[in-house]
This record gives sequence, C-alpha cells and structure tokens, in this order.
Amino acid sequence: MFKRLARSPVIPWIGGTLIWAYMSILSHTLRWRVEGIDHVRKAWSGGDGWMLATWHSRILLMPVVQIVYGPKWPKPPHPTALMVSNSRDGEFTNRAGTWLGLFIVRGSAPTKGKGKTAGKRGFMGAKEAMAVMKSGGGMVITIDGPKGPREVVGMGAIKLAQQVGAPIIVYGLSSHAKRLNSWDRLLVPRPFARAAIVIPEPIPTSKNMDSEDLRQRVET
Repeated sequence: MFKRLARSPVIPWIGGTLIWAYMSILSHTLRWRVEGIDHVRKAWSGGDGWMLATWHSRILLMPVVQIVYGPKWPKPPHPTALMVSNSRDGEFTNRAGTWLGLFIVRGSAPTKGKGKTAGKRGFMGAKEAMAVMKSGGGMVITIDGPKGPREVVGMGAIKLAQQVGAPIIVYGLSSHAKRLNSWDRLLVPRPFARAAIVIPEPIPTSKNMDSEDLRQRVET
C-alpha cells in the first residue's frame, strides 16, 4: 500500500504544496542580510538572458527573490525558469516551483541518468533552457545537482550558459539551520533565524572562453 501511495501523483502534489508553504514562510520571516541584490534586479528587468546558480543544499532558501523582491520589480520579458530533475523526487520540486509562479524546465545540466531516454530528456531540457535565456529570461539552476558531488560545479551548466552567452549570477545563500543527512546536506532553517544573501558581480560567458576556467571561477 505504501509503495502504491508513493507512486500516486497526489503525494508529490501534497508534498510540493507543503514545501512551497514552508519556503514562503522562510522567505518572509528569516532575518536577512542582503548584499548585491541589484545584480539580480538588473538582470531580471533587462532584455538579455541570464543564469542564477546556487548549491542544491540551499533549495529551501532560493525562492526569496521570487517571493519578496520579484513582485516589486518590473515584469521580466520571460517568466523566470527553474530546472528540475526528471526523477521522482523532482516532482515535489516541480509542484513547489509551479506554486511559486516559475516556468519549469524538466531535465538537468548534465542529466545524471543512464540510457537513451535519460539522454534525450537531458538534451530536451538543455534545449528548453537555452530557449528561455535566448528570450531574455532567467534560468535558475542548482549547479551541483541533481545528485552531486556536493558543492562541485557541474560542467553541463557552464556550457549551457556559454552556448547563449548568458552571464552566470552566483546566488550565495546561507542561514543558521539544521543540516539533513542527505547527499547535499540540505539546510533546513527555522523561521526567524538569521540568514544571508550575497551576490557578487555576474560572471560573463561566451563560447570562446575556456569552460574549465569558468567552472572553477563559479565554484570559487
């Protein structure tokens, strides 16, 4: 019975809705220290595509820009998009992202699955992500996801940004929080804890730049 319930589409809907509610509470109640938010604001309201990159462990903190700052800024030319893994776990993020008003791209950069189906999904996800950025929208990526290694920047996301010349905005997030014993050591903050957003100057990209140099710069 438990396995049947786990496969039900109702479970991700309920779980994703609860995650969205928790993220909304955190966004409004955490005591934020904020540096460099104007870098995101300029990209958000500009006409050129961009990529926002953070660690997978910060996923519960990520929506603060969408929830708190986005409504105060001019409407972007394309809804901000979130890349979500094709895995079963990704269904929870998919539902939470939909509640947040994000455009969802299913896939990964690169896709970690095996076989032709996984490869095809990864290719289609990358194609859709590039289309978002070409239209002037932002692409939000957990740059060490979907399965790690933890806090190691994946080359797929770097090359994705290079294909369209999208600047990479490093989205630094942290909080006083409990860490789960998961592969990414997920941060689970309590409402009203101290938290921080630190966003440095966007890192420009182009096809003729060395991908490994870019990868190391983003990771650093």
